[in-house]
Amino acid sequence: VALAALDAVVKVKDASGAERSIAFADFHRLPGDRPELDNNLKPGELITTIEIPKNNFAGNSYYLKVRDRASYAFALVSVAAALEMDGKKIKRARIAMGGVAHKPWRALEAEKMLVGREATEANFRQAAEAEMKNAKPLEHNKFKVELGKRAIVRALQMAMNGGAV
Repeated sequence: VALAALDAVVKVKDASGAERSIAFADFHRLPGDRPELDNNLKPGELITTIEIPKNNFAGNSYYLKVRDRASYAFALVSVAAALEMDGKKIKRARIAMGGVAHKPWRALEAEKMLVGREATEANFRQAAEAEMKNAKPLEHNKFKVELGKRAIVRALQMAMNGGAV
């Protein structure tokens, strides 16, 4: 999830030595007609490197994993949040979510909404609402919509505080 938020690139090599790059956003597949395939690797390809572009997110980033209990369980929802600040205003925002789709979900609506605004709880809440407004949950997981909104807000708050509570 954090790799999606930070625009990582996956470098792969096949048995002949041919290399290619895959944007992390394109690395995982949606199920479609081949649900047994969860990534876009070709047969015989091996991941050799993951590159994270240079950025200014180090001081204001956070990863939040929400799960049923303190364990190694899969996340109900996870959020990777990173902010680049210009004074009190957000210059760039990166948010990705896990546990809400078949692959890491970039919260592009929330990111766009935050740029140029102050890093306040109210703005974080508005961005989370905007991101989740078109969510189409199933009956058994509709609780994740509200949980996702709250997780976005909490991760952004933690990112603003350098990970401090």
